[in-house]
Amino acid sequence: MSKFLGIDIGGTNVSYAIVDENGEFANENSIMTSTIGSVEELADTIYEAIKSDLKGLEGIGIGAPSVNIQTQQIEYAPNLNWGDVIPIKDIFQSRFDLPVVVINDANAAAYGEKFFGGAVDMDHFAVITLGTGIGLGMFINGEIVNGSNGLAGEIGHSIVQLDGRECNCGKFGCLETYIAKDGIIQTAKELLEFSSGGSLLQKISPSDITPLEIFKAARKEDPVSLEVVDAVTKYLALGVSNLINILDIEHVFLSGGIAKSGNILKRKTDKYLKTFVLPNLRDKFDLRISEINDKNGAILGSAALAKQKFEAVH
Repeated sequence: MSKFLGIDIGGTNVSYAIVDENGEFANENSIMTSTIGSVEELADTIYEAIKSDLKGLEGIGIGAPSVNIQTQQIEYAPNLNWGDVIPIKDIFQSRFDLPVVVINDANAAAYGEKFFGGAVDMDHFAVITLGTGIGLGMFINGEIVNGSNGLAGEIGHSIVQLDGRECNCGKFGCLETYIAKDGIIQTAKELLEFSSGGSLLQKISPSDITPLEIFKAARKEDPVSLEVVDAVTKYLALGVSNLINILDIEHVFLSGGIAKSGNILKRKTDKYLKTFVLPNLRDKFDLRISEINDKNGAILGSAALAKQKFEAVH
């Protein structure tokens, strides 16, 4: 049975696993991104961790932010600190002596949904990844949407608030600054400053507040948390509705750590979508939590893409 190494590079963690044809993981692990000083160090670290299982490995798929698919480089990724232009394919190919393919991390999540998740029989769908950053991978007419440079889908850097919060990309008012991890925490802290007290979040050390803790408190009807969730889902619905109104996307999957908030995220986003989406499209799409959200979709997708590329040349 063929097997491929799938790697998902995120702003908080780098996750990886050896994936077989059935989507089963072996040697699954993750590393805090902040502990890695360069992509060369990352390649060495992963190599040392899996070197006893390299036999039979046929290729490597890497999902990463800000990938130029023409050059197979990471270019100016706002949430990574490894340099401006990183020849990631060459670095991993040199270390492992195996074929390597690199793709935008949200596109990798879309491939994962297409090959192993709820989109197996779908031709028009999108996957929005909610984590340290916000990504978008899309299939239109059964084909992944890459754009001319492989950078299509930067929904996290669409402007939703003129003169809004400063983003790591250098712009102001990006969607990411309101619905990604740090943006959600910032909203909570801002609201807590003006709270009269009694919020469950005030029992948590400010450094320990996370999106999942906020959503957990919202389920208990905590007023500050409910206000945060309302703001997050309103901005998320704005991004999703623009996607639906412009591209007539039939299915939208939410994945990533923040999507593990589950039903409360979906339910409140759906509420706003009913008013933001064009009337003639409101009953023609559905919003879902990814079926493979407990199993890293970008690892699955990048490994599946590596398999696809390997088979195309053999």
